[in-house]
Amino acid sequence: MNRITETFKSMMPNRTDQPDIKYFKIIMYSFVGIILLTFVAGGITFLMSLRGAEDTLVPEIRGQELVDALVELQQRELYPRVEARFDSDPMTRGSILDQSPAAGSVVKAGQRVQLVVSQGAIVDRVDDFIGRPVEEVRDELQTLFSTFDALLRISNVTYVFHPSEPGIIVEQDPVPGVELSGPTDLNLIVSRGARDEPIQAASYVGLQYTEALQRIGRVGVPFEFRLIEPAPGRTPGVVQRQQPESGSEIEDGEAMVLELVAPQNIPEGLVFGLFRHELPRYPVAVELNLEVISPTGERRRLTSMQHPGGAVTVPYLEELGATLVLLRYSTELTRSVVEPVEME
Repeated sequence: MNRITETFKSMMPNRTDQPDIKYFKIIMYSFVGIILLTFVAGGITFLMSLRGAEDTLVPEIRGQELVDALVELQQRELYPRVEARFDSDPMTRGSILDQSPAAGSVVKAGQRVQLVVSQGAIVDRVDDFIGRPVEEVRDELQTLFSTFDALLRISNVTYVFHPSEPGIIVEQDPVPGVELSGPTDLNLIVSRGARDEPIQAASYVGLQYTEALQRIGRVGVPFEFRLIEPAPGRTPGVVQRQQPESGSEIEDGEAMVLELVAPQNIPEGLVFGLFRHELPRYPVAVELNLEVISPTGERRRLTSMQHPGGAVTVPYLEELGATLVLLRYSTELTRSVVEPVEME
């Protein structure tokens, strides 16, 4: 031990050293001291940097608008990395779909958070398919929504006689330009070619108005019910006259007019009347449904018909205060409250 001590003392500058040796020792030890101080300072700085960033909790930002999410991340000293992609729901446009790390994770301040932002749906409104082959449209929609949930899907395809080539779409519902807010059924009317034979008027005289309505609703021609005054020989609730007459050829666009006397002895609380509404003319007959919502909220279908548009009149016998709702396929067109109707 004494030998080590003596050796260390001999290495240190002392009074017995020659001036040049003493000066050399001072220079060397100063240089070594500077190096040691540099290492110590670097180590302290490194340790301080490791513990300098404070822990923070990753917030739940899924579903938020992008701007709101960025503000919340900034408040927690977290930095976003944004990725945009399409979604099947058009209502999510501009909002956060996913995040990483997940909400509730504890990370160091300054860490990046991966955000997936919705660009909305790849399709946000109904295209115009009229004049196109139905199979071409079907293939296009299948390809378009092969990756995402189908926002627009073909539901019903009705084939009708029409001057267009067979297989060509002549009418659609919803109409072109309607915004998509969720999964929507697309109803198409497709041409089966021109009609070979003209339509001849069937006989409706002598039928109860309910039976006449059911039969004529399947023909696909415009029709109108009219109320006439009671008279001897006119049975209430039964069709008395029709125009065109039975067996006559119905001209294109011509309406079948059915006249009847209103039913008598109507039970208390019920009203007989005519539902009336004016529709635009359609190139082909479309499916119309008239539904009834009772005062207690119960809903049922009164009648269904193929109608080319124009004036719609439907006789009814319903509760006073009930609501009549007219739909084109599943789209509501109008509604009205049941009330008495004046005789023509």
